[in-house]
This record gives sequence, structure tokens and C-alpha cells, in this order.
Amino acid sequence: MYSPKIMVMGVGNILLSDEGLGVRFLDDLKLKELPENVELLEGGTAGLELVHLIQEVDFLIIVDAINAQAEPGALFRFHPGDIKVFPEQFEVSFHQIGILEVLAMANILGKAPKTLIFGIQPKSLEWGLDISPEIQALFPRLTEFVFNEIDSIQREGKFTAEG
Repeated sequence: MYSPKIMVMGVGNILLSDEGLGVRFLDDLKLKELPENVELLEGGTAGLELVHLIQEVDFLIIVDAINAQAEPGALFRFHPGDIKVFPEQFEVSFHQIGILEVLAMANILGKAPKTLIFGIQPKSLEWGLDISPEIQALFPRLTEFVFNEIDSIQREGKFTAEG
């Protein structure tokens, strides 16, 4: 049976508290039992060097802090193509080279994975290694969402339906 390669990538700077939530989330996810075809990758604040790492993957699930000018802890689920419809003040990432540029480059080079992004509005971007308790409290729900997506890919070969 065909098993698509699935990667869950946590992105962010762990030195700026909640900015590193994607990487910290992976620390939690590592403690769970994952299917053999699921790989975890700490993207950190890496830029274009991530391109070659995602090109061999069929499905990519990204967890990142996003600035949506929303309540801290607000959770967003979207595809890279949805970005064009967001208002101007909605910054998808706090990093120099955003994951969208990485995906665009992978596409140019021939293969970008089907991608889904879970973005969380951070509470604090202060210097510090700790995640805000409000953000940490979201991790179990986010874990459930990620596992739902993995199950859907395994069963149907696609992300769960919108909505």
C-alpha cells in the first residue's frame, strides 16, 4: 500500500518566547506515537536551506506563529494559496524568509509538497525560552488537529475538508 511521505515542520525562533511555538510544539509531538511515514522537522528560523528538505515530501504540515492582529492563542488553518486573500496587516510569519518563499522556491525547482499551515497568534515576543501558558494550553488541541490531518492523508490521500 502506498504511504505518502508526511512532514510536520515547526517553525520559529525559540529565543523569543511564543515566536518559537512551532518548534516547542514539535517537542510535544515527539512524545507521541507517529506513523512510520511521518517525519518531524524543526525548521527553526532557517530559510531557503529548507527547500531541499521539503522537496521529497508529499504532504507538509507547518506550525508557526503568525501575526493576524488577533487574540493571543487564536488558531488559524490555511493553505499557502489562501494568503492572497488575507488583509494587508496580516503577516504570515515573523521570520526574514517566510515559509511561503521556501514553498515558492520548491515549486520553481520542480516539486513543492501539498501544504497546510496551522498558525497561532502569539502572546509574547519578548526575549525568553518559555512559551506563554495560554499558548502551551493550545498544544493538546493542536496535536489533535495534526493527527486528524495525518489520518485523512493516510485514508484519503488529502487534507481534511475545509470547515
